Formats: sequence, structure tokens, C-alpha cells
Amino acid sequence: MEMFKTIDIRGHSFFSALQLASEEFTRIKKNGILELIVDKKRDITDALSRWAKNQGYKISDIEDDHRMVRLFIRKSSIKKKS
Repeated sequence: MEMFKTIDIRGHSFFSALQLASEEFTRIKKNGILELIVDKKRDITDALSRWAKNQGYKISDIEDDHRMVRLFIRKSSIKKKS
């Protein structure tokens, strides 16, 4: 299991990006971080941030520049119950 993982989801639809992020979170250790690289033109950062918070994860940072958005999501040690 990994502590830090980066996936580039530029060009993916929201649902495809969400599926990739969900799959990668199963491989991340508790308190590990998943970095999502999001296409600036198709900015789905807000939707992914809401999804992460609803799952009980924490947004640790968002870096925004003219080419892309980097979203860092920390996998909490205690996952929110559904």
C-alpha cells in the first residue's frame, strides 16, 4: 500500500475520473495522500472536492495554475460511515 500517489485525470469525464480516484484510494494507506491532476479547461475540482469530503476525506491543498489544477486529498484515519 502506498502513502502518496499521483494520477493524471486530464481529459477524463467526471465519472471516469471519480472511478479512477476511488480505485486508487483503495491502494492508499490511512493518512496517505492522493494527488489528482485535473485539466484546467474541464475544471471538475469542485465536484471532486465535494465527493472527497462526502467520503470523509480531507482536502489538504489545491494548487491552481494556468495549465492544470493539482488537488491533494488526504485519506483520513477514520472513514465516515454511510
